[in-house]
Amino acid sequence: MVSISLLLSSCEFNCSIGKKEEVATPETSWNNRVRNDIKLETNNVKIEKAYLVFDDGSNVPEDNIVDFSKEIKMIIVVDSGWKEMNGNVNLGASEKITVSGKVLLDEKDIFEKNLSSAGISPEDAKIIGLTASIKLKSEVRPLTTFLVSFTIWDKNSEAFIKGSYKLFSK
Repeated sequence: MVSISLLLSSCEFNCSIGKKEEVATPETSWNNRVRNDIKLETNNVKIEKAYLVFDDGSNVPEDNIVDFSKEIKMIIVVDSGWKEMNGNVNLGASEKITVSGKVLLDEKDIFEKNLSSAGISPEDAKIIGLTASIKLKSEVRPLTTFLVSFTIWDKNSEAFIKGSYKLFSK
């Protein structure tokens, strides 16, 4: 059994909303619009697509086996569902990373610190990016599974997106 304290030197979150020009597009067709085995549950939100990319814009392999040399961003493109108030949408987002049941990092509302209390434009709220940054001190053997869980919710309605995906160390 590998100790968690030996595996990680750091773990952090980043988030983004909007900025369509920075969003990578998967190379494969969207017959399956949710890739990388992302598990999703929604309430009053219609998802157009969801997938994982590295910070350089390249696609994360479908098997999610990575070496953690680059940050990994989950992109969710929302078709509809967020409630607009006074011309804006007000979202919250949480993200948690666990390994072998141990919580490595838990952010309760990432957007609270990064967004205006007035909210964001409905157009920007259609593209959401949550970044999982895991820095390993050394190569990890055997394969280790990191579970990334997230919730994105509308602070003006009951609409939400909940889900998770697994990342595997190379």
